[in-house]
Amino acid sequence: MKNKNYIKKIILLVVAFIITPIILYNLGNFPKRGYLMEALSLITILGFTLLLSQFFLTRINKDLVKSIRMVNVLKIHKFIGYLFISILLLHPFFIIVPKFFDNGVTPTDAFLKLITTFSSLGIILGLIAYSSMLIILVTSFFRFKLYLKYRTWRNLHGYLTLLFVITATWHVVNMGRHSNTSFAIYYVLMVVSGTYYLLKTYLFKTSKK
Repeated sequence: MKNKNYIKKIILLVVAFIITPIILYNLGNFPKRGYLMEALSLITILGFTLLLSQFFLTRINKDLVKSIRMVNVLKIHKFIGYLFISILLLHPFFIIVPKFFDNGVTPTDAFLKLITTFSSLGIILGLIAYSSMLIILVTSFFRFKLYLKYRTWRNLHGYLTLLFVITATWHVVNMGRHSNTSFAIYYVLMVVSGTYYLLKTYLFKTSKK
């Protein structure tokens, strides 16, 4: 019975955070580009949605914890977190790399424009999201070397995650090439649901003690 529950939970997460965004991507009727650029876009979309799935790979997901134990839920949480944060940290370079293969803006000009344009709200939100994501990665990987108490680190992790998902989602909806109404509704639903789980995990539980 536990194995069946485990499989159902995993399938549900795969459908919600991998299959659904792929379907939205294919139904979106977005202008098609080269295979490289489309592949980079899809990798970025899935990287972001899988990071949103992290909300549901915590102790709050009691059914999953009961099925495969907390230690295994944590392993999945860490694997997805480290892998896809690393991929999303390359997001600015995903924008620049295709410039090597077209005759438009040069990679150097594209990079300089990317890091010096602060007039756009979407770019500022992206920079905040990028910085918070980088801090999440560093403080998670070097938690023991930073000598942070577990509860301090956990609350920091929760607040930074909340900052990341809000600014990143706003950035994606505001500037994303593949952001339409369907994707925006999907992102908002996932973020609202995930935020509820996050607050329940890090704030409500802590405030009781």
